[in-house]
Amino acid sequence: MNFDATALQRLKANDPKAVEAWYLHTFPALLQQAARFFNQRNEQLTAVHNAQLKALQNLAQFQPNTSMEAWLAVILRNELIDTYRRKQRWRILSFENHYEATYEPDFDQQLDAPLELERAEALLAHLPQKTRFVFSLYAFEELKPREIAQELSMQIQTVRWHLKTAKQTLKKHLES
Repeated sequence: MNFDATALQRLKANDPKAVEAWYLHTFPALLQQAARFFNQRNEQLTAVHNAQLKALQNLAQFQPNTSMEAWLAVILRNELIDTYRRKQRWRILSFENHYEATYEPDFDQQLDAPLELERAEALLAHLPQKTRFVFSLYAFEELKPREIAQELSMQIQTVRWHLKTAKQTLKKHLES
């Protein structure tokens, strides 16, 4: 779907058909991006829906004839970081540790592109939530450790530790 000036005007006018087409067009890519950060489907869906709502509320900031996907990816990344921060605050307040069950996926030696993405997501599932989140910002969003530390209000040494742990864990699961 091309987001030219006409389509953008229809979105700004809250044309139900335009909004539905936009939603259906953008949802799969955003959900795929969110899946890199969170294991639980409800967290993924919440982040995507919140990002889409923010995008619709801020359509005035979108420039016609630019990449809608890139603009939405930035909005989603910011929403994912906000969700992560809220989650961390809640865990600190509740004094609970959440451990997620991991599983050992079976992989074929020859994988095509869609299966490689599934394999990457399955490997990421082996990481603890915080380590997975830091690694996803580094690997998929291409943020530098210093930027990640600023975004997540962490020490840079902590970010580097999470990256090192993620790489070691992923390497171990790739070798087995």
